[in-house]
Amino acid sequence: MITLRQFEPGEVIIKENDMGETAYVIERGRVEVTKQSGGEAVHIDYVTAGETFGEMSMIDDKPRSATVTALEETIAREIHRDTFFENLQSDPEIAISILKVLFERLRESHVKILQLQQDTPEAFNHPPKALHDAPGQPELTVSMEGLTPLASQSLPENPFHIKEFPFLIGRKSRDPLSYNDLKIPDSVPLQISRHHIEFIRNEGRIGVSDRGSYLGSMVDGRLLGGEDGTPGPLFFERSGGTLILGNDKSPFRYKIRIA
Repeated sequence: MITLRQFEPGEVIIKENDMGETAYVIERGRVEVTKQSGGEAVHIDYVTAGETFGEMSMIDDKPRSATVTALEETIAREIHRDTFFENLQSDPEIAISILKVLFERLRESHVKILQLQQDTPEAFNHPPKALHDAPGQPELTVSMEGLTPLASQSLPENPFHIKEFPFLIGRKSRDPLSYNDLKIPDSVPLQISRHHIEFIRNEGRIGVSDRGSYLGSMVDGRLLGGEDGTPGPLFFERSGGTLILGNDKSPFRYKIRIA
């Protein structure tokens, strides 16, 4: 059974290290995810309408990895573990939406682990910074403009404006676990992976992280992802730059403009 729950501002919905058998899909409102480090609550992320939290403990039956607190009046669908597994057969739509988020979080965790491996050992002694800016930061206008006919055709409009971060890009696919904001059609020989890159905003800058792409990408001539590139993030100059999805022969070439 799926229950509609309402939470007041400041109310703790789930608490780090508690056992839990439920996940939540936000209908309205906003929550903050925090984790204890050195006796202090460290900001991890904000979760808003249409997004999911609490799915990890519901799936693996382990203690909660973080605390989630309502920042404003929040209404969310509460999904119990037993309901989730029943829906895998009877009503897979909700189950698939949770699995999409679960696999995306696993990919993000893998990228962060690779980043830590590349850092100095001192990086392990400091709480991790959030990859995304807090609400209230100055607005940035980010656009993608196709530099080839195929790149232009891949966008809903040319130029295409990115308004929300993180913004996920990957190949258009029938895979029900494919989780992208921009789905780009591609054909053999494939250049774009099902889960290719992620646009992020961090401290007033715009950057790109790899999401496990096979051929990688080029960000202003720097290799991102693939076999030899960094997992990122790689940041553009203040005014933007160029982005190639795939190898150096890929037709998916874009001009990125930031204002």
